[in-house]
Amino acid sequence: MTTKQPALITDSQSLVSASIRGHSVPTYDDGFGRLYVWQTTCGNFGMVGGIVRAQSWEDAYSICEDEFFPAGDEDAAADYAKMEALPDGEEKNHAQACWDEAYGHRGNGRKMADGSMSYIYAKDLNGDRLDALTPGMIAEWEIVLEIAENE
Repeated sequence: MTTKQPALITDSQSLVSASIRGHSVPTYDDGFGRLYVWQTTCGNFGMVGGIVRAQSWEDAYSICEDEFFPAGDEDAAADYAKMEALPDGEEKNHAQACWDEAYGHRGNGRKMADGSMSYIYAKDLNGDRLDALTPGMIAEWEIVLEIAENE
């Protein structure tokens, strides 16, 4: 027998902010759906990079790519340009695979703190993790969610 957990947020509410043990965590509210927590490895899983509200896991991951993943450095753009200049074949396929392992393209550009636009993001080479946020995670990690009623 399975029991359904109560929703952490309803469609008549908005995710305003979140903190973990008193430290602010980036959030993004896509308007509807459940809450997801994105973690990076930083040596081991547990470093929360953001909390997202989205209708599906796939939507939440796409939001993380656009909004939370760190910008790829200048070398990423230069490496991409070099790879694109290679003729089709094994060398280009290898270069593409190496680039894809470390970087990705944002579906939408993101304005960075210095005012520049970031269209390439860097991936966590050890992997990242996106899970539905649960009451157990909230309790264990001491997450405080600020949720407001929509007007």
